[in-house]
Amino acid sequence: MRTTLTIDDDVAAAIERRRRELNHSLKQEVNELLRAGLVHVEQERPNARRFRVEPLDVGKPLVDNFDDISAVLAIAEGENHR
Repeated sequence: MRTTLTIDDDVAAAIERRRRELNHSLKQEVNELLRAGLVHVEQERPNARRFRVEPLDVGKPLVDNFDDISAVLAIAEGENHR
């Protein structure tokens, strides 16, 4: 796959340093680093704890129609809510 990436200057410098040390092509070095990063991310995923929300039955609403704001305010703040 061919694509164009914009790489931050510090990342590009680190890739270039590593590429020269290992005598790799830019393509080879970027692919190796991406593979290593993907493996690292995939290994971390199973350790993450899942967050689960349990439903809570709070019963029947005190107001049948929430479109009637006056009735909702009367229950929430009392009859003198105005």
